[in-house]
Amino acid sequence: MVEISKQFGSRDRDLRGAPPTMSSGDRAALRRMDLKREHVVDVAVIKLLTEVKIPRHVQMLDWQRWRMIAHIAAILSGTGKLTAHAPFRRFGAVLNEAGYSENRLLRLLSTHGDALYDQVYRATRIIAQKGKQPVDLWTMYHLLDPDQKQAERARIRIAQDYYTAEVADKGDVE
Repeated sequence: MVEISKQFGSRDRDLRGAPPTMSSGDRAALRRMDLKREHVVDVAVIKLLTEVKIPRHVQMLDWQRWRMIAHIAAILSGTGKLTAHAPFRRFGAVLNEAGYSENRLLRLLSTHGDALYDQVYRATRIIAQKGKQPVDLWTMYHLLDPDQKQAERARIRIAQDYYTAEVADKGDVE
C-alpha cells in the first residue's frame, strides 16, 4: 500500500510532518476545500497523489475517497505542518482520547454514503481541535470504501479500538 505519510509526514521521518514539496498554499487549499462544490483544489489533490505515487487509474477509481483523505490529512496537519498520519495511532483510540462521545461514535459507525463523509469530517475536526493528531489515515480510507465488507471491517476495528482505549483509561486493561 502507498503511504500517505510520505507527503504529510511520519514520526520516523519528520516530527513536524513538513513535506518539503507541499506548499503551505496547497495545504491551506486542501484544508479549506468544500468536497461537494469546489473542484478548483483538485489540482492540489492530484499533485499530492502523484507525489506519493498513487497510480492514475487508482486515483480515478477512488477519486472522491482520495479527495477526502487529502482533505483530512490537511486538516490534521494544520497550519503548523503537524504530522497527520501515523499507522500506530488507531482511529478509534484517538477518537476516545479526543473525548469523542459514544453517541457521536455510534452515529459515525452507522452512517453510510455521503452522510458518512460528513461524519468523518466532523470527527477529523474534533481530533484536530483537541490536538490529538496524528492518526492512522488508512482506517478512514477503509471506512469510506464503497465495498461494504471492507467498510464494515473498518467499523468493527474503530469500535474495538475506541472501547479498548476507554477500558484502558479506567485502568481495567493490563
